[in-house]
Amino acid sequence: MAESDLILDEGFPVLSDFKPGSSDEDRFPVPRAPFASYTNAITFAQRTSFLNDCALVFNARATEGDEYSSGSTFFLPSSMKPRCALEALAQTIFNKHTEGLEGKFDPKNSGAEWWTLVLDNKLTTSNDLPPKKAIDKDDDDSEEEEDDEVGMHFDADYALEEQASGVFLHPRVATITYLSDVGVPTLILDKRSPPPQDVEKSSLNGSITKGWLSHPSFGKHVSFDGRLLHGAPGEFFPSASTPESSKYDDDVPEPQTKKQKVEEKADEEDNALVGKRITFLVNIWLNHSTMDAVILDDDIVKKLTTMWEDPDINAKSDEAHVPAFQWNTKDIANEDKLTNKVSLTKSPDAAGIEDIVLCNRHVDMAFNSSMSDLHDASKLAAKEGSMPLILEEGVLSLTVGREASDDEDDESEED
Repeated sequence: MAESDLILDEGFPVLSDFKPGSSDEDRFPVPRAPFASYTNAITFAQRTSFLNDCALVFNARATEGDEYSSGSTFFLPSSMKPRCALEALAQTIFNKHTEGLEGKFDPKNSGAEWWTLVLDNKLTTSNDLPPKKAIDKDDDDSEEEEDDEVGMHFDADYALEEQASGVFLHPRVATITYLSDVGVPTLILDKRSPPPQDVEKSSLNGSITKGWLSHPSFGKHVSFDGRLLHGAPGEFFPSASTPESSKYDDDVPEPQTKKQKVEEKADEEDNALVGKRITFLVNIWLNHSTMDAVILDDDIVKKLTTMWEDPDINAKSDEAHVPAFQWNTKDIANEDKLTNKVSLTKSPDAAGIEDIVLCNRHVDMAFNSSMSDLHDASKLAAKEGSMPLILEEGVLSLTVGREASDDEDDESEED
């Protein structure tokens, strides 16, 4: 078997010496957990400029006339040296999640797929919506859709799926680093994409009984199994904060030096980002480079304003230099302890049904708790930051329908 042959194991690319039927103990140890949360994982010495760079890259990757989910993602090969602070953060996240695994994956075909989202936030509370509402995203009369919603989706190499229909190849780990305190939470569900032999996608059908809610908090980092269904359905699980309550300027003390004293001021650029839901997304790809992602263009790199230097070079030339950011989670195994959970039950006053597109199929996603119960669950999760969801049978279910047409996009980016 050639070294370049693509071999799949339960949705993941594996090395050519992989032995099918390996026991759980012998399997690759990543992802380490289906979901993990890390509070205050990162702090910044150049916070404003970093956020502005996120906005610049976000605008650069969006194509005119399309939704925010359009455009390329970016890729940083594991062996490539970063050229800017954004690439440096993507590499840091990749290295932290693969620490101790050297020699167990092919570094030449591994790396970090990354992108940014900078979305408008509009507060929705349980008083803003009627107690029962059927949601249809294709309905032109629907005016309730949140600007910062992200459709439910799987992260996958969709360019590969177009060439090999039905083959959904996933990153080992999906990650979100929140760079604001506002916006709707991320919903991660214990549901995987269908295997290649499931032509009708029937394995998507049925109830989902477990999930997690993660609310935005500046500097928080979450990771989860890259095969899991996720998104940010704000109609059902709304934001718990207002833009005015965001501690945009002073929620995390930043290091200062005589050479570089950082002052966060509400200038015009800052004001443009206040109230935005800002996230930095990194997918950890091992033994495969996703086909659609591209290396960030040099012309964009030149426009970025966050001062950054290669630490290997700078260590010898400027001891007073302050890094653009500091990663605070030394050991990725030391995740937050999520001791509380929220349980949801079915209600005769069901919240509604959302029409989504998964794996080239229209899928009805039914939320069969009451809208008020879903909103209350979001409020409880906000108090903890991240919280497991226990879902009674039938509370959240998927029903697979007709095939999606070629012009219907089933690729939504991570929130």
